[in-house]
Amino acid sequence: MTLFFRRWGLGAKLSLLTGLAVALLFLLFTLALSHKASQQLEALAVEDLHNQAASVVDMVQMFDSSLNAEVASYTTLFNSFLPQPLTRDASQPQTINGIRVPMLKGGDVSLHENNALPDDFLARTGAIATLFVRSGDDFVRVATSLRKENGDRAIGTQLDRESPAFAAIARGETYRGLAYLFGKRYITQYQPVKDASGEVIAILFVGVDITASWQVMREKILSRRLGDSGHFYVLNGAAGKNYGQFLFHSKQEGQLPQWPDAIQQTLLKTDSGTLERENAQGRKVLMSFTRLPGWNWVIVGEADKAVLLANVTTLRNQFLAAGIIISLLFAAVFVWMTRRLLTAPLREAIALAQQYAAGDLRSAIQTDRHDEVGQLIHALNGIGNGLQEIVSKVRDAAGDIRQGTTALAADSGEISEQINKQASSVEETSASMEQLAATVQQNAANMAQTQSLVKEASHAVHEGGETVGNAVVTMDAIRVASQRIADITQVIESIAFQTNILALNAAVEAARAGEHGKGFAVVAQEVRALAARSANAVKEIDELISDTLGKVSEGHQLSEQTRQAMEVIIGRIDQINQLVTEISHASHEQSAGIGQVNIAMAQIGEATHINAGRVSRSEQTAQSLREKGHHLNELVSLFHLKG
Repeated sequence: MTLFFRRWGLGAKLSLLTGLAVALLFLLFTLALSHKASQQLEALAVEDLHNQAASVVDMVQMFDSSLNAEVASYTTLFNSFLPQPLTRDASQPQTINGIRVPMLKGGDVSLHENNALPDDFLARTGAIATLFVRSGDDFVRVATSLRKENGDRAIGTQLDRESPAFAAIARGETYRGLAYLFGKRYITQYQPVKDASGEVIAILFVGVDITASWQVMREKILSRRLGDSGHFYVLNGAAGKNYGQFLFHSKQEGQLPQWPDAIQQTLLKTDSGTLERENAQGRKVLMSFTRLPGWNWVIVGEADKAVLLANVTTLRNQFLAAGIIISLLFAAVFVWMTRRLLTAPLREAIALAQQYAAGDLRSAIQTDRHDEVGQLIHALNGIGNGLQEIVSKVRDAAGDIRQGTTALAADSGEISEQINKQASSVEETSASMEQLAATVQQNAANMAQTQSLVKEASHAVHEGGETVGNAVVTMDAIRVASQRIADITQVIESIAFQTNILALNAAVEAARAGEHGKGFAVVAQEVRALAARSANAVKEIDELISDTLGKVSEGHQLSEQTRQAMEVIIGRIDQINQLVTEISHASHEQSAGIGQVNIAMAQIGEATHINAGRVSRSEQTAQSLREKGHHLNELVSLFHLKG
């Protein structure tokens, strides 16, 4: 298919692509328009469903308001029928339907099974009434006009603890709402009766039968329609066994809906909203729902999405059919115009180009068009004229090339001979530089070894200098210690002198004492003798220390002179080391420079050989160009030029 399409003419390809593009754009426009219309229609349908559900809510709320007012009025009226005050007497229990309960009184009148009052109220108003008495935490019917399906009075029964009224009464509040009692629908009010302490002791119940009104509301809700498939129904949102079932439905009242639990929970837990689900037949259904507070209804309106959008789908299909027809007509007109304005002139241009390709430059196409096709034809004519001029110049240049290449081949031979001589000289120079480089490298190695020896000698001299410096420091410390010993001996001599004075004083005092001081005089004599010997010993130590200090001073001076001499030697050794290092660096640099010169000479030699090869190839190229110039002259002679 691709090969077949490639063989088509440009006009056919443009016609096909343009037709497909127009058809695609029309298709996209139609789909976008129908999609937008579908969205708008769907939004309008959902809004209509929601508005109708809201109108049902408004209708029921108005009905609920009137019923609440009516049942509240009836409760007040029923309370006026009863003797007052209402009390509970636990000391007089009564048994009703097997249940023992306290007695409920109206004034002094017992109200137990006193059904005349509720019956009279029913006859006058048409509303049922019941009296409950509290027994423990339960409330028991003790008088009522409410009857079961079999006609018996619903007396002695208890108020259901699951009833929403029970929770309100337990809080001491009045409850008003819907109730389904023994097959009938009622709007009810449970009003608590309290004693002086505020405790609930009884309940007044009034119920208005709304069965007929209930049926009217059911028919009104179920009769509402939106288009051919839109309808409404009501779900029971009150807690209990009927929770979630259809309350109003044309076919499934009292049954649970057959849809996913997530949709069911959304409907029952959310106040209002819109959903989209798939029914049992696999069709998409739009849903709009609103919750009715108080009555616990969920009013739902739904419509089949496909039926709702059927008109839009039909209109879209009609647009698509019209678009196909228009696209085909456009393609036919476009093909005719393309062949007239594009294909025929292009074929003429192709024929002219084929003549130019065959070497015939004498033809041209005459045209007065200025569009792209006209510009293409003018360009082809210009190509023919340019080729004619080029071929003429090439013929002239071919002869010049043949002569030039001959001279180039001769010059290349001479240059090749000179380059070979230069290469020989470069090789000899390179050999001499290699010998010089080897000598310089040997000198550099010797200087490196000399530098190493000088560094070792410098290190040894530095260590000797440090040792002499340490000796000087030690001699100085010995001199200081000797001086301290001399100071200590002077102190000892002073102590011996003072001891001698004290002993002399003690001898004088002993002489004065006479016989009593003889022993003390002997001791003083011994002390003076010891002080004299200590003084003599100290003098000898002092002389010895003085002699030692003199010798230490001489040693310190000699050490200081040795240290100064070592510092001079170290300075000279450092200078020698620096000179040797500089000579070594210079030798290495000289070696590196000669190496670079050697490398440069090698590169020159290599370049000389390369140039020799290139010159040889140039000679061959010149020969080849001479042959090609001759061949080019032969080829150009094939063109047929205008006279």
